[in-house]
Amino acid sequence: MSEKDFAVSISAAPSVGTVTKKPCYLVSLEEGAGKTFHVRRFISIDKPDLLNGFVQIKGIFSDLSEEEITKTFTEVLTKTPKELFLDMMFPWHKICSIRSLVFNANKFQTLVK
Repeated sequence: MSEKDFAVSISAAPSVGTVTKKPCYLVSLEEGAGKTFHVRRFISIDKPDLLNGFVQIKGIFSDLSEEEITKTFTEVLTKTPKELFLDMMFPWHKICSIRSLVFNANKFQTLVK
């Protein structure tokens, strides 16, 4: 993906050292095509908004694996300088998945019983 594929603006981010009570999401984006295809990850600090073929998200890009992000996303967010938080608009066709980082399947099973 090139910079032309996304709309970027610097946004007001939470102060360093705090994580908002809003749920965080992991957005996986496809990048490249054919043999050069790979996935890029973006940690969202609030729920993504769907807008006419685009998804608007505030957060940061991460080079960590999905497993590492799910285990340490609060640490990653608190240690990231607020200048690196971005307000992004991704085209919906570039998004592979959006995953909640706060949903806990073990807690859900105890509620169902």
